[in-house]
Amino acid sequence: MVSVSGVGFGDYYRAHVGPLVALSLLRGADLVEAARLAQDSMAVARRWMDVLVANAIGAAKDTRTPVVTAQALRSWTCRMTVGGGVGALRPATGTVPALLGRGSTDALVQARTVVALAPLRELNERQLNVVAFRLAGCAPGAIGYELGLSMPKVHRTLRHVGKVLEVGTGLRQARGAEGPEEAEGPGEAEGTVEADVSFAELLGELAAVLDPVLDLRAGLDEVSGSIGADGTTARHSDPVPPLWNLGPSLPVPPFGAPVPHSFAETAPSGVRAYAAGLTRCDARGREAALRGFPTVELAAVRLGAVLALQVERFRREAERSGTRATRHEFRREDARAFAVALEQDAALAAPMFDAVKDLDVPRRVGFLAAGLAHDDPFTNEVAYDGIEASLALVRFRRAAVRSALRALHGPGAGTSRQSGGSLAESLTQSLRDTHRMIHQLDELSSDLSRAESTLPEGHYVDMTRDFDLHQGFHADLAFGIDAAREALSQP
Repeated sequence: MVSVSGVGFGDYYRAHVGPLVALSLLRGADLVEAARLAQDSMAVARRWMDVLVANAIGAAKDTRTPVVTAQALRSWTCRMTVGGGVGALRPATGTVPALLGRGSTDALVQARTVVALAPLRELNERQLNVVAFRLAGCAPGAIGYELGLSMPKVHRTLRHVGKVLEVGTGLRQARGAEGPEEAEGPGEAEGTVEADVSFAELLGELAAVLDPVLDLRAGLDEVSGSIGADGTTARHSDPVPPLWNLGPSLPVPPFGAPVPHSFAETAPSGVRAYAAGLTRCDARGREAALRGFPTVELAAVRLGAVLALQVERFRREAERSGTRATRHEFRREDARAFAVALEQDAALAAPMFDAVKDLDVPRRVGFLAAGLAHDDPFTNEVAYDGIEASLALVRFRRAAVRSALRALHGPGAGTSRQSGGSLAESLTQSLRDTHRMIHQLDELSSDLSRAESTLPEGHYVDMTRDFDLHQGFHADLAFGIDAAREALSQP
């Protein structure tokens, strides 16, 4: 089987399953659990490739058909592995994944793995996650996108890990006298290069340790048999959760874009308030709510909200980078890597939902990424592209919310508050919020368009208005839909 980009899944599996196992080992999983996470991620990657191929065959002349690359898939499967898997491939309890050969419990292999990972034993969760994505080939800007971290924090973490791994004098010179996690400035890029050499050596050492243990042929056979012709998992004893499964009706998983959890709020409101109410329902009430739950439509709503949150993060960091004191905190190469990662997710996921696939989201985010090839992130030109991307995503969100409301009010949908009434009220309020955002973004876009042509060079234009308000609206949908899914998944 060959993907849209011509990358065969077998080749992809053989090249990347070992690094995925190594990434889980880095984060503290034992060898069996690491293999299970890698197999689980690969099973979903295979399904993802199947969907892309089917779409390409069915619409060969459609230029909006998403194209997947090996690097995109590797970053995506790394995201799933770091996130703990998705339950697509769940062997019976106590069994060992086929990926592990006869030497999987060999004490010598375990000891060699521990020795290879010894330099990283004191890193915290955030630092290990940064290392994992860097080993997967993500640039610092893309790591900030994936993990919801500011760019100064990403660079400080990379330099600190480089020191832990005993990188040579180049990194120490870049760090200067400001301490292991505080240096900023021009030497930072040199330090990142030095750290990358050390990361590559670590990954090579782990791969060498794992080589005698991993049975790639058996592992590939297990993954290849894990997805049936109808898009569901097969040959496994544990059932896959009924929500968000990768079936024909929902080809894009809800984790199609990473959620920046720093936007979580303490007090539930809107859709999150509805989800909080579900947790107080008994099993019969949750079953009634599940019957009227518009799964596919809300997956699209959630995706639009998450992508919009990421664009607002970008715009805020871009604006902050415009002052002299913070000029190096969100450099052009970081901003472009962030935007390219966002574009990748938008291009892969947005066209999959019928309600929103004609809203030009991938193209608008693509303009933002392309502009950063020659413009700094704080310029009016990039700000204008960022606002246009925000507008496209808010319209995405509006179309998805309208689709979810139609599904809630359609024939056979539940009418009680417990089965969807309060969800409909929350989504109706969200639709009103969306109209407000569109109006504000239209005004802001007009301001910047006029400023670009009429104001003198260097004139400041406020492009940060209502960041907090807009982020709150998007966070309510993203976290609320997640919370509702979790509540409805309870037995």
